[in-house]
Amino acid sequence: MLGELTAPRAGASIGAAVSRWHVRLQYAVASGALAGVAVLCALVLSKPFFLGSDSANDYAHVWYISDQLFHHARLPLHISMLERGDALTFPYAVVPWLVAAVPYALIGDRAVTIAMVGGFVLYGYAAVRARPALRDARLLALLYVNTFLIEGLVSFQLAFLYACAFFFLFVEATDRRRWPLAGGWALIAVTTHPFAAVPAIAGYALYAAVRRPRDVFPLAAALVVAALIALPYALYIRTAPAVATTKQADLVGTLKFMARFRAAVVLMPFILSGLAWAIRPAFLPAFLALALLFAHRIQHQQVNTFGLDRYSRPLYGEFLRSPQFDPHATYRVLEPNDREDGAYQLMRHHAVLAQEFFDQSQFRRWWNTPEQYACFLGAKKIDIVLLERDYPMKFSQNESTRLQEFEQQGTARVVYRDPRGRFAAYDVRAARRDGARMRDCGL
Repeated sequence: MLGELTAPRAGASIGAAVSRWHVRLQYAVASGALAGVAVLCALVLSKPFFLGSDSANDYAHVWYISDQLFHHARLPLHISMLERGDALTFPYAVVPWLVAAVPYALIGDRAVTIAMVGGFVLYGYAAVRARPALRDARLLALLYVNTFLIEGLVSFQLAFLYACAFFFLFVEATDRRRWPLAGGWALIAVTTHPFAAVPAIAGYALYAAVRRPRDVFPLAAALVVAALIALPYALYIRTAPAVATTKQADLVGTLKFMARFRAAVVLMPFILSGLAWAIRPAFLPAFLALALLFAHRIQHQQVNTFGLDRYSRPLYGEFLRSPQFDPHATYRVLEPNDREDGAYQLMRHHAVLAQEFFDQSQFRRWWNTPEQYACFLGAKKIDIVLLERDYPMKFSQNESTRLQEFEQQGTARVVYRDPRGRFAAYDVRAARRDGARMRDCGL
């Protein structure tokens, strides 16, 4: 009889011990993952200018805003050095850029790097505020090992991550029925990244209205007020050159591409908190699945990690000091999109660029005929094309071939060649078709 009683007790004791060690292992893995994320953040912070797919845009705008505020006591709505003066100062990221512009006056580019990591951390903080279940280190670790969130950091998607953080603060305020605060966070989120924030806010507002019908009126009132305040900003960003020169189908395609991956960053806190009861015991398999997904994307070069082991070394210092540099010319800069520090360097020397940092403004494409390329040069009023050696390696287009054809015809000439062979400056004024308009070029 005694043996019959002790056997179940022994089995239960072993089961309890296994359970305890399983939980300890879970928390050890979660803590290690969060420590790894902290190391990644430190690595990004170690770079004054972090080379990423979207980074130069943030550094350039924050520099311009800070320079205008602290050296000229003004804040123009357009940037004179980008898109020949048509580029918007605030195409998005109104609050993050304004805030970063203050310390920029003291510590320079590093203020933008700090702001990027700050947005990455704020995302987690806001998600935990919106969904307290994420306070569990295991769920928080899964949140941060989301490959698409890490990609947001290393590709420097500053505006997007801040918009997500502000959205989750909107979610918290909505759940707590703090309507003025909810409207305020919605407004800040929309002016930080309209394409990410508007669908997210609309979706959660619909969910909140269905869940608590009596909240429909105060929530709708808060959002209507926010929308009315944001209306002038919406009209302002519609004038962005990147929007005006992009076909609607291409713009929709870009938004769909963004939604495919970035939606995971918005939805992950809801998934983890909603399924916390099932995910906690299955933490290790879930963690392994996310780690394998990240490893797969790294292996197939779907994650741009260029900036993690490289430092910014812009190429144009000698050119800017040479007599061949014409400060009154308009420049087209052809460089890989993960090292656009060269265009930023030119901008800080008040060179006027025919482009801004959005892909839609770059026109990295195959030029069907020399005439089409000449039409484009004329429509953008480009004087000098700066072609970097690594550009054709990154973008296998034929713009370098068109420039060489113009050079052979005598309508373009190399006015400066980097002594180390890193780039060449082509004067294309004789090749371009003056008076052309973008709609004439078949783009």
